[in-house]
Amino acid sequence: MAENADLLALLAEMKKSMEKGQEEMKDRMEKGQEEMRKGQEEMRKGQEEMKNQIQSHVESKVGEIKDHVNSCIEKIEEDVQSVKREIGEVKGEVERKIEEMEDKVQGKIEEVEDKVQGKIEEVKEKVQVKIGDLEKRLSELEDRPINFPANPDLTYSRPTVKSLTFDGQTSWTVFKTQFDVVSSANGWNNRVKASQLVASLRGSAAEVLQGIPSDKLTNLMTIENALEARFGDSHLTQFYRTELKTRRQKPGESLQVLAADVERLMSLAYAECPQDVRDSLAAQYFVDAIRDEDTQHATRLMDAKDLKSALAYSMKYEAAKTVSKTSRNSCCWEEEHSSTKSERDFLEVQQKGARTEGVPDNFSQPGKLMNGRLTGRRLPFFNKAPEEGLKVSALCGGRNGLYLEGSICGIPCLMLVDTGANVTLVSTDLAQKLKGNFIYTAPNISLKTATGEKAEIHGKLDAAIECGSRKFQHKIYVADITDPCILCLDFLQKFNFMMDLEKNEIRTGGEEIPLFSASAEDSKLCSVLAKEKTIIPARSECLIQGVPEASGKFRYAVTDFPSQVSQKGVLVAATLVDLKKEAIPVRVLNLDHKPKTIDKGAVIATCEPVVDIVARPQGFSESLRLPSILENLEGLNEEQRTAVKELLQEFQNLFSISDSDVGRCNDSA
Repeated sequence: MAENADLLALLAEMKKSMEKGQEEMKDRMEKGQEEMRKGQEEMRKGQEEMKNQIQSHVESKVGEIKDHVNSCIEKIEEDVQSVKREIGEVKGEVERKIEEMEDKVQGKIEEVEDKVQGKIEEVKEKVQVKIGDLEKRLSELEDRPINFPANPDLTYSRPTVKSLTFDGQTSWTVFKTQFDVVSSANGWNNRVKASQLVASLRGSAAEVLQGIPSDKLTNLMTIENALEARFGDSHLTQFYRTELKTRRQKPGESLQVLAADVERLMSLAYAECPQDVRDSLAAQYFVDAIRDEDTQHATRLMDAKDLKSALAYSMKYEAAKTVSKTSRNSCCWEEEHSSTKSERDFLEVQQKGARTEGVPDNFSQPGKLMNGRLTGRRLPFFNKAPEEGLKVSALCGGRNGLYLEGSICGIPCLMLVDTGANVTLVSTDLAQKLKGNFIYTAPNISLKTATGEKAEIHGKLDAAIECGSRKFQHKIYVADITDPCILCLDFLQKFNFMMDLEKNEIRTGGEEIPLFSASAEDSKLCSVLAKEKTIIPARSECLIQGVPEASGKFRYAVTDFPSQVSQKGVLVAATLVDLKKEAIPVRVLNLDHKPKTIDKGAVIATCEPVVDIVARPQGFSESLRLPSILENLEGLNEEQRTAVKELLQEFQNLFSISDSDVGRCNDSA
């Protein structure tokens, strides 16, 4: 119990101490709250003071700004008033100027009106006078008898030009131009022109009228459109442009004829171009067509702006070239003649001395003189001319000559094979183009033909002659011959040439070179005739079976477009053919919108002989690989790649694999 009492006493003391601590804590809290209330009051007072200070400062600043703005507004108002005053002054000045101009214009108008009125009065007076004169003349004419003869000097009869005819064989464009001139001279209207045009049609041109309705035969535009569609050249523009690009001067054709043909083709190929463009193009095509290289080069450097200038310059250049050539030959003849004369005088002195020693007159023959002081010496024989016996069958091969194609010093030319000649000759024109060292010969050396005709030898040179794929070095002479070159018998024997007249070929070193006969039109062409009548559909191509016109001239040839063909809008593909076969396939293209008919026996192509046939230097490998461009194709599987390889292997001869293959072909049609 005592322990409980102690415990209770202890608890009572603890309670008292706790109550006492609580009282102290309460007092402290009250004191802290009081202090906080005092701090808040002080803070509130500071905020009020700061607010009052800020408000007073802001009010002072706002007052200053208001004063500044008011002063600026007053200044602006003063400036605006001054500007208004200036505008008013300018407006008054402008109004005064306008009034002055109105017064001046009004004065001018009044002056012009007065002048116009005066002119009108004058014109009225003149018109009245004219009217009076006319009335007087009319009254006089009324009083004149009806059968009064007219003055023949005052009568005029309109000339009548006779209309032309058109049969479809001539140019429709030319006829239309002539018809327009005639109709204008005769004063025809469109209805009369239509009737006259219908009356002027003949032959195939008149057949066009069958496709025109009867009620349209008086419509000029309908008739002209029908004739233009049938005989016009507007759809052949591309054909004429191709012909113009490939036009070249023919042997013996003058520059004037060439220029006229170029001008004709220009009018057909570029009719829609302006005149200045046509003149420039015509000059370029004319220069490209000139055959002589020197004349072409000189004319090209002249840079002519039109065809007439190019033609005039090229003709002047050719004339100057001919004069220079004549002068040069004359000078060379004089030099050779003077040197030969001095040699001849020296030889006569030697002959006189030899006769005094008892030497026979024929001492000029090669050998030794065995008499006197000339013993053991050879006399000079300046006049020895081993070329005195130069012979040739004819100066021109003509129709019966056999030719082969070759080149001399790199210049291609036709060579006449003449077994009756003992010297190889080149023409003077060709010799001027050669780069070899030209040696002038004495003027007493001449060339003699089988008929006794003589030609002068101008000189000689050592040249490289190429026949087929072989080259030969041989001495040739320059003379005035018609053919570019004549191959003689000594050349053929020296290099072991063999001629086969049955096959029309010449062989050397295992190589066959075709020979062909000359003709009046083209010495190396052979025509191919249609085997049967064929119709070529519009805008399409087909193979036509043909036969050679004359077999035996040569065997292998290349087909070309015939110059004498009458069909327009038809092209022929170039193909290697064998003329020994029964039928020759010719691929023909019809560019026209209408079908073309090729009659049996008509000329469909010409054949030009193949210069040389050389075996392929290397063949395709059996293990043919695809090109790199095909290896990279993603769309090909292995089976398709194998098919491409087999295709290339089968047609390997159709593709070139080296530079030596270009221009050659292993297959013939």
